[in-house]
Amino acid sequence: MAVAADGVRQSGELSDVLAVAQDLWPRRLIERRNAVHPTLPARVFWPETDAEVAAVVKAARVARRPLVPFGAGSGVCGGISPTSSSWVLDLKRMSQVIAVDPVRRTCVAEAGIIGERLELALNARGLTLGHFPSSIYCSSLGGWVVTRSAGQLSSRYGKIEDMVLAIEGIDGRGLPIRASVDDPATGPGLVQLLTGSEGALFVCTRVTLRVRPLPSHRWLRGFVFDELAPAVSAMRAIMQGGECPSVLRLYDPVDAAIGGGSTPKEGDPDRIAAGAISTAGNEDSGPRTHHEHDDEEPTLFDTLANRVDELAVFSRPRAARVLVGEILGRPTMANAILDRLGGKPRLIVGIEGSADELGGRAPALRHRLMALGARDLGDEPGARWLRHRHRVSYRMSRAFAVGTWVDTCEVALGWEGVVPLYRDVREALRDVAVAMCHFSHAYPDGCSLYFTFAGFGSEGTGPRSALSRYDLAWERTLTVARRHGATLAHHHGVGRSKLRGQRITPGARALLEALKRDLDPDGILNPGVLGMGAPT
Repeated sequence: MAVAADGVRQSGELSDVLAVAQDLWPRRLIERRNAVHPTLPARVFWPETDAEVAAVVKAARVARRPLVPFGAGSGVCGGISPTSSSWVLDLKRMSQVIAVDPVRRTCVAEAGIIGERLELALNARGLTLGHFPSSIYCSSLGGWVVTRSAGQLSSRYGKIEDMVLAIEGIDGRGLPIRASVDDPATGPGLVQLLTGSEGALFVCTRVTLRVRPLPSHRWLRGFVFDELAPAVSAMRAIMQGGECPSVLRLYDPVDAAIGGGSTPKEGDPDRIAAGAISTAGNEDSGPRTHHEHDDEEPTLFDTLANRVDELAVFSRPRAARVLVGEILGRPTMANAILDRLGGKPRLIVGIEGSADELGGRAPALRHRLMALGARDLGDEPGARWLRHRHRVSYRMSRAFAVGTWVDTCEVALGWEGVVPLYRDVREALRDVAVAMCHFSHAYPDGCSLYFTFAGFGSEGTGPRSALSRYDLAWERTLTVARRHGATLAHHHGVGRSKLRGQRITPGARALLEALKRDLDPDGILNPGVLGMGAPT
């Protein structure tokens, strides 16, 4: 590590630039498995103040260097993709909670803070942000804001853009920029334009957020339906009926069959537990080693790979690759097998509040769901989800280790189109990848469909290669989603993975380009994202 004359920490060492050369876009992981080495940026900087960020931006502008803001690197859409001439601005040293106002219920924090650290700091004051992406242990506040992230409790607390009151940073000219919902000069309009800009308009350094009191109690249960359509209708009825659940997650028959646990359990159907959903089980839901499979919440690739990697992935990796390849290399057959598992849609429902409040809400909600066709599974499915809700961010490497590829695609649509879109995407992927879906982030007018697909292929770039099948799966998914009128980027951002499906009206495109010219006249900030600047 070296220190520049202006005092900004920086380095061009291999280990340092390699650490910021990419995010977790699965396509890049396939390339690495094919021995395609990452493009390394020329230099990485670690500023600690807004003044240092401005100094680096101005230096990059003079040198005409592309400048890529970097948070924690946990994005999955290729938002981080520097060229060999790029500089990377790593914000992890800007990670302080600056102020918490429990009276106004606001918090000011620097963009580089990891989500878990921010939430724990708020919890110590009896508060919560209410934002719990599965990557909370390895993603940053700035990353959440610039990708319009959603957390697992979004039906109660909203997405990150619903929590942002003010946003600050440095634009592409090296000048400070601030937008606030209560500032007449900017208003909420500029706040919303900067939120979701993926580093293309400014470098986010500080955010003012709305926070909430921590609930004291929770009620969290599982329910099962005979068919998917009535289950989706039940979600809609709950959201449109005035209920505001913290958790409302529906797993399709394939996902439910893999997860198991569809037998009703005896016990108090309206048992209220102490503690908020947001804080319960956090100590159990972080990363685990590959040996810790006991009590795991199964996923698609866990089910296919768990026993394989126990037996072979570390001692006989070629055998593991062959066995998993036999399963996922024939997606039509694999999908047919999964369709015959006999799973039934499973809904996880959770609400929070005081004990007295939940004492009335919980029985009413349970009876409402049962009147809509649900059967009560007890509190174990909810408790199990709670224990494992953050582990998905640490499982992808196991899937790639046995030769598969896996990715997720989150889209959103109005209620009337949810089931047709789900069916058409699964049908479109039937001969390319194994696919399943869960429905979450529900609103009165619709919800997000979160598809998981996994496949297998040869090395290289031929038609039967993993890379070709991966690209085909994405092309078909985005084509179907676009045909149905779905929103293509609900909470992961656009990056580079969704550019092929992005459609922006001429008016909106002109507005974005005008804003880009004003804030970043030389086009140095993260060129290629949002379709602006030279692609990388």
